[in-house]
Amino acid sequence: MKAHTLLVAAIVPLLLFVSCSSTDEQEILLSSTVKVVKERYAPDRRIAVFDVTWRRSGAHLMVKGEVDHPDAKRDLLNALTESGFKDIVDSIVVLPDPQLNERRFGIVTVSVGNMRTEPSQAAELGTQVMMGSVVKLLKKRGGWYYVQSPDQYLGWLEDDAMALTTPEGVEEWRAQPKVITTAYFGIVREQPSASALPVSDIVVGTLMRSVAERGAWREVALPDGRRGYVERHLVEDYASWQTSRRLSPENIERSAKMFIGVPYLWGGTSPKGVDCSGFTKIVYRMNGLELNRDANQQALMGEEIPLDDDLTQLRKGDLLFFGRKATEDKPERITHVGIYLENKKFIHSSGRVKINSLDPSAPDYDEGNHKRLVRARRVIGSTHIPEVAQR
Repeated sequence: MKAHTLLVAAIVPLLLFVSCSSTDEQEILLSSTVKVVKERYAPDRRIAVFDVTWRRSGAHLMVKGEVDHPDAKRDLLNALTESGFKDIVDSIVVLPDPQLNERRFGIVTVSVGNMRTEPSQAAELGTQVMMGSVVKLLKKRGGWYYVQSPDQYLGWLEDDAMALTTPEGVEEWRAQPKVITTAYFGIVREQPSASALPVSDIVVGTLMRSVAERGAWREVALPDGRRGYVERHLVEDYASWQTSRRLSPENIERSAKMFIGVPYLWGGTSPKGVDCSGFTKIVYRMNGLELNRDANQQALMGEEIPLDDDLTQLRKGDLLFFGRKATEDKPERITHVGIYLENKKFIHSSGRVKINSLDPSAPDYDEGNHKRLVRARRVIGSTHIPEVAQR
């Protein structure tokens, strides 16, 4: 069934119950019509834009706002027309903002780019993007861009944290031979010497263009053109690294334990700090799977694993989700995620990355999270999980 037909089918019942004989009833119909279209194109505001408002001006219906898909605008205007609103003044902008012209992408040039919920350093940290990642630019405000990360997450990133480029520039970047940082931390230096001045710090997962080997050093170029040298043992050839990923319970455990002690940071997805889902995300990314960003999004991935009192169905590498179970009057609420190890132990970011137990007799028993255990999901071996995309 075509999208337009689906929308009409959803809106027709509204017309049967709402007579446009009063302003209040018109507002109900307007709100319901917009809601139907929004839920189709942007059910999750963290990964899609549908910000539309309206007002009546005489016989006109003034509609304005932003969407990130041209079909969303088209279907909304068609739905409003079919709902009986004829004199529509359309001021909806389809992102990316046309004023961005051809430079509609950014390549992150700092080790960790901080994407915030508002264009301000004082705003909440939403997520992070690593050096070498390509973000889609949607609009600009001052020295900030509203961007979409490779995992579709939305947020504001400073222009100083990326190199602006065109679609052709993105393809050129992706085609270049690159190295990926596999060590916890590292430094790109001006010369192949441990005493040389730094060009930039790097963290696990950052990407740089490979220029040449210089003995124990690798000459690299950052996405903004800066050049330097990094010790060879800190990086691997990116193409080879991608093909060598083997998603297994043992590799997940090994990667997860690498982050033990890293402090909790709301919005963090790097060794500089991780929140609970940022921790699981970077662990799985380093093993070839790209999880969704937030815990409640990750809880929809993979396969459901039954939970019994002794946790007999769980395997190492399964994701554990904590929060509030659904009741008759309240929906399920996922607020935390960790990775199951074995023998009722799990690793998670809570204050810092650490290992706790779900065994009441264990010295590291986590009673609070045990009581809040809601569900478990298995993503290892799932056929519906995307591999790490070119960033």
